[in-house]
Amino acid sequence: MNEMRFLSRIAVFTICLTVGGICLLELSHLIRYGHFILFGLHADVVIRKADYGIPGITKVYEGKLTNYGIAPAKITGCDFIDDTLSHGTHVDYTIEKWSIPVSRWINIFKSDGSAFCHPYPLGMVETHIIAKRLWFGQSISAGEEATAARTVFAIGDKARFVVFAGNGLAFPTAAFSIDEHPVGPDVPYSIRH
Repeated sequence: MNEMRFLSRIAVFTICLTVGGICLLELSHLIRYGHFILFGLHADVVIRKADYGIPGITKVYEGKLTNYGIAPAKITGCDFIDDTLSHGTHVDYTIEKWSIPVSRWINIFKSDGSAFCHPYPLGMVETHIIAKRLWFGQSISAGEEATAARTVFAIGDKARFVVFAGNGLAFPTAAFSIDEHPVGPDVPYSIRH
């Protein structure tokens, strides 16, 4: 009888610990990103202060894919060496703009995604497409950029990242507002570093 009572206490304790952990994870995500998560792969947008040398632009935006599932998730990424000889890995993404006239998200990129993981001047000098597993709690970035500096956006527009995990899987982030715009002369500048 004592053994049954001991086992039931362990089971109750384990259940409480699991439920408490899930509640803490959900609460911390709600505080940080403003929404709850579902289990599995999930995309968020991270906004930071940064200086890319673009007058009027003070923020960079980054799409981030995180595995909140119990099982590891297989994703397709780009392993690269950049022009400073630093190593990195990122996933493909696109940016969408909310179109009020048609009431839907519109992809702002004109490409079909074929430029993903290809070297380009003053950016990535060596690239390789890789398959990678994301374990519970692991994240991978789509890279950061000065989204508000893109000419298709005006102050007040809504935007979002759509992060691609490979195999046709796409994960949109929550929408964010464009609240700044480049000022000064029209000179070419780098939106992504």
